[in-house]
Amino acid sequence: MKAHVQEQELAGLPWLVVAGSRDQVFHRLGDVTRSEARAAAEPDADDEEFRAWVNDGSGAERLARLAAATRRRFARPWAELAAMAGGAGVPEEELVLLNLRGDLGAQDDGGCSTLAWRRRGVFLAHNEDAFPHAVARLRVVTLAIDGEVPVTALWYPGLLTANAFAVNGHGLVWGVNHIPVLRPDLSGSGRHFVARAMQQAASPQEAVTHLHRHASAGGYAHTIGSGPQGPVRVVEAAAGQVAEVEARADHPLHWHTNHLRHLPDPPDLPVPNGGTPASGTGTSRTESHTRGRVLAALPVPGQEPSTEWFLRILTSPAPSGGVLRTAVGGDPLRTVCSVVADLSARILTVRGPEGKAVALLLDEFAHGRHTSA
Repeated sequence: MKAHVQEQELAGLPWLVVAGSRDQVFHRLGDVTRSEARAAAEPDADDEEFRAWVNDGSGAERLARLAAATRRRFARPWAELAAMAGGAGVPEEELVLLNLRGDLGAQDDGGCSTLAWRRRGVFLAHNEDAFPHAVARLRVVTLAIDGEVPVTALWYPGLLTANAFAVNGHGLVWGVNHIPVLRPDLSGSGRHFVARAMQQAASPQEAVTHLHRHASAGGYAHTIGSGPQGPVRVVEAAAGQVAEVEARADHPLHWHTNHLRHLPDPPDLPVPNGGTPASGTGTSRTESHTRGRVLAALPVPGQEPSTEWFLRILTSPAPSGGVLRTAVGGDPLRTVCSVVADLSARILTVRGPEGKAVALLLDEFAHGRHTSA
């Protein structure tokens, strides 16, 4: 029996709602996005050095060690990925490599900016940034797995549903930011698998506890919120270390881009124009600091901010006081979509790749229902 799939659209993004057993859901996801998953797993010319490294010597050793530990600790997400690979007709090892790449210390540019607000109101806002060739692959997906609360997430076929932005049926909302790590903790687990296993958490504290208990080999910054009175937590989980801060009334605005801000003894991060596939290179660090300086300079509103205030920051380029990325001037990424969750009003606003914005009820969104606010 196949999982039931409903296809709809949100702000110009395809939205898949998939219901059934775990294996059925992920096999069907692979099947209906077969061409996109294959394109994501297919090596290109820029991957030659990386592929040579992971097929021989220290790279192969790192991958084997990390894959074995991750599969042992996170059997359920691993089975999800295997089912997706089966549905897409892609070798399982190709999707494993795709999902573990950011945990190997290899060259891996990434993006995204996340803001949080907690005073009288509560907001969580996220920009999803991607390579131009991946823009058309981005989907919204709702996982309605038997016996679990639903999860709706931004999703790239071939990856676990855990590296961007998500909302679950408990009302938990979180944005994820890539942190490139030079020397990963190979005694930890793949960060996609850690993050996917967190998606049934019922509260920010439960999610934070999960991240403390399960070390990530690579790096993610998680910004996590829930209801109108609940806390907003920012957790840096990188190279086996974890640090957290909380947005509070006396420091209501918090931001994160793609570099560490809170770990007291941060792992080495890549530097531009240097290193090897084993050590990491790329533009992420300097570009991330540029966005960080913009966000750090934002004046804290005297009054409660609005969804429009956050959207203006997310959709304006840096010279105009925002963090929009356009894949020009040496920046390899562009902003695909922007999301603002007003957790006090329980309204989610999504602005898609062509600028179309849609507001809908947050809790309905989590359940895969397109109910306008």
